[in-house]
Amino acid sequence: MTGVVAAVAAAGLVTEHPGSTPPMTYNVLLRVPAGSAAGTPTIVQGTLQNTVGGRRTPAQRPTLSVFLCPGATLRGIAYWLLRSIKPSGAPDATPYDEMSVAEGLWGWNRDYLAGLGGPTAWRTGLWLPLPVEVAAGGAQWVTDWATVGGWASRFPAASGVSLDAPAQHLPLPDPAALSAEVTAWRAGRDADELADAIERDLVGNPFEGVFRIVEILRQVVADDTDDAVDLAAEVTGRLTAAELATLAGVTAGHGLLRRLWSLVGPSGDGDAEDARDLLGPALGLTRTGSGAWQPPDVIGPSVLPDELTPVPPAPPVKGKKPAPQGLVAPWKVAAENPGGRHTMVLGRDLCLGVTDSYTQKNGTSWSGPAYAGRFDPAQFIQSNSAAIGFTTVAERARLRVIELIAPNEGRLDAARAADKGTLSTGIQQWSAHLNEELPVLLARFKRVAPDHYDLFFGMYGLQPEPWWRVGGKEAAVEVADPVQVRAANPEAFDGDGEAKQGKEYALRYATLFRVPPGGGRQRLAEPPDSVVEVLPRHAFFGVSAKGKAYTIAPEWCGRIRLASLCSVPYNVVQVWTAVWRFERLARQPLGKATLTVRGRPFRIRDFVSSEYAAALVIDQHINAPFWVTEAIDRAINRTERAIARMPEPMRTELRPFDEGASAALRAPWLRLFQINYLAERNLVGKAERDMRITGLHDRFDESNAWAGLDPEPGTFFGWVGP
Repeated sequence: MTGVVAAVAAAGLVTEHPGSTPPMTYNVLLRVPAGSAAGTPTIVQGTLQNTVGGRRTPAQRPTLSVFLCPGATLRGIAYWLLRSIKPSGAPDATPYDEMSVAEGLWGWNRDYLAGLGGPTAWRTGLWLPLPVEVAAGGAQWVTDWATVGGWASRFPAASGVSLDAPAQHLPLPDPAALSAEVTAWRAGRDADELADAIERDLVGNPFEGVFRIVEILRQVVADDTDDAVDLAAEVTGRLTAAELATLAGVTAGHGLLRRLWSLVGPSGDGDAEDARDLLGPALGLTRTGSGAWQPPDVIGPSVLPDELTPVPPAPPVKGKKPAPQGLVAPWKVAAENPGGRHTMVLGRDLCLGVTDSYTQKNGTSWSGPAYAGRFDPAQFIQSNSAAIGFTTVAERARLRVIELIAPNEGRLDAARAADKGTLSTGIQQWSAHLNEELPVLLARFKRVAPDHYDLFFGMYGLQPEPWWRVGGKEAAVEVADPVQVRAANPEAFDGDGEAKQGKEYALRYATLFRVPPGGGRQRLAEPPDSVVEVLPRHAFFGVSAKGKAYTIAPEWCGRIRLASLCSVPYNVVQVWTAVWRFERLARQPLGKATLTVRGRPFRIRDFVSSEYAAALVIDQHINAPFWVTEAIDRAINRTERAIARMPEPMRTELRPFDEGASAALRAPWLRLFQINYLAERNLVGKAERDMRITGLHDRFDESNAWAGLDPEPGTFFGWVGP
């Protein structure tokens, strides 16, 4: 039983709602042709000029259309149409009318649907034209349901088409498999064949085809940028203005048109200019005073795309409690958990876990979705070692620790919006409220894969920028100063001031901007540590407040989960940024701490010379970076107090260092320090985190093939330099 069919069965519609038509069967997104008059149209019974469904030319009368959402059926859509688009004076529809119109809908669209695969095309995201024509400049909707019912004679009864087959959820693509499949498919095909395939997917089901089209364009760009520009211009020129406008109004179509724009936008080619003049109005882009189009990441498009709607809840049944909404556990399937909260992103149904909450020290409570994810980082690291590209001893030592402790934070697709972090994600729970965290991750992702970044995040108006501090706070200006940016992020730029590539583009600090519809970039300043009101960055990510109770909307959790499930570059950047945390740790300001042992100052790295110690410290830095140095100070004091109580010769044996100005901390002292640091480190969820890392310590033995963390000082080789 498929997910949607199971949902229908679970609703008990046959036995508990006899004769009813559940809302999920007419779960569609209605589209009205661009340029229609504002206000409520008059529904008129009249002669239909378009006797065959499918795409319309500019010379034909335009028609309404819908995009199928999960659960939609032909019979359900007919039921909805006969009641919601009913000409004045028309009789009430009977079940026979519903059946006839349902068959007529398919019969009218028969050739169009056959070209998309026939019955297999009935999936979430299908763009289905309707026999409802727009006349009088949009002031009238013209239809004749009796005529449509007569087209039931065209219904291919023997073809396997079912009036009650629900539109199924679209699968989440395996990005590596998709890349290989597109590579094989492109072999031997010319540019016209590529354009044919992209055009077919765009006007048939842009939601189903969105990832495939992005991958096709990505591969063509890698081979020859000029060919990619020509392909984008060719595809754009094949679409009518009405089709482009409809595509721009839904997320998958909007994202794909932005991708086409990114190719033709900078080009001086004549065909590219023509394509810009088609894409600009469709997306709602703005022209400069000289007539040039402004890119969508500079001035936001005025067209805001709609997302497909999830399966509506089953109608309530009197005397019966709703089913519990918890996660299905255990869940070890490589698919979305059917339980818990869900949202739709680019036509994909995504689990958001459950609603969680947290009360901050200032008394504010925060609630929203929280999900630990299902994408194992160890599996990804092993399968993508070449793309990750870690070859040095230090890189591999760091990666080993990061990989082992990842379960303490979450999986690659973990997402949480239930505390002042606003949005936290990934294997190190990078949070949106700190400029060293999620803004850095997103800025690196945008640099590595701008096409993927725009699809998953840029389309929603979010733009990260490398940035700098003034007096310890985010620079309060709206335009980046390249000199200051380079000074604040020295590892990300070469000696000539050029940004480095790949993993070498290692930012320390970035901020976020929003690009509102029709407006320019607006900086979303980093919030203060103690939040007492909804600030612009909070509001952008969907935070609302009632008194001290803050609620975070679910959409961004879904968007960031989709990126981790469908983008190899995004997860590669996660791994790079996770390993880079060791550099952040090495430079962590001491604050009130001194890191002094018997009058001699040391560095953080001097206390972290075993794999076990590295795991303990980096785990705390992920969770509470500003508390690390004081925890080390407390562990130093605790260690020294313990040694002072010991008799000789043990006290001498546990001395922290030998005589000499540059003497390192001794292994016996460090072994005791590690235990005390475990006790002193303060972080959220301490008991569970301590238990997990101690478990990794205990697994470092022969019986476990040395799979755990080595506790012996001198076994961590992740530090670079003296």
